[in-house]
Amino acid sequence: MKAKIEVIIRDEQGNVLGQMAPQTMDLGTQSLHDIEGAVEDWRRKALPDIEAELLKAAQSQFDKQKKTSS
Repeated sequence: MKAKIEVIIRDEQGNVLGQMAPQTMDLGTQSLHDIEGAVEDWRRKALPDIEAELLKAAQSQFDKQKKTSS
């Protein structure tokens, strides 16, 4: 069995701020414990990319606010 993990970052209004490429995991006949471990490993690897997307979106929002207040 294969599972797909997708991360979509949205703001309060539901606008997409960032989206990572879907990652496919082959779950096979693994136990729940093995699946949880695989997801945790993926989370540790993906977290820096997610943080970068959030910082990029925040910087873009800040730049927009700065332009409108000038």
